[in-house]
Amino acid sequence: MSDQTKPKRRWVTILLFVSLALNLLVVGVALGTAYRFKGDSHGKAPPGFGPALYRALPNEERKALRGELYERHIQGAKMRSQGFTALQTALRAEPFDPVPVNTLLDQQAQAMAELQTALQEEWLERITAMTGTERKAYADRLQQVIKRKTHRRKPSE
Repeated sequence: MSDQTKPKRRWVTILLFVSLALNLLVVGVALGTAYRFKGDSHGKAPPGFGPALYRALPNEERKALRGELYERHIQGAKMRSQGFTALQTALRAEPFDPVPVNTLLDQQAQAMAELQTALQEEWLERITAMTGTERKAYADRLQQVIKRKTHRRKPSE
């Protein structure tokens, strides 16, 4: 017998580990994909009421609605900017007084409620002005909006 032993082939061991890692990666991707699309209701919660009603409108109606509410949006943006300035001042005040902060929060809630009411009124006027056929077509589009998968964007990291 000879005293010479064959040198270990380190590259074979490395190749086996790389192969195992790739196999596990492929299995993980396959299982993750199967889990994600498993069942009909997984990840398909209906959209919010307001966005669904808006998306179902015809493009020209959506454009007109945006145009009619544009001025209100600009005014709201100015008020929010002033509100953030006042909020920063109130948060930095010593001693801290929660009353001005609460007042600002109430004002913002009121502004949002007024905007929602205005949107609802504009939407209802448009729906009321539709013919029966147009309303049925709208209802069909609304049904399609609700059925669509709502998670189109990639989750933020």
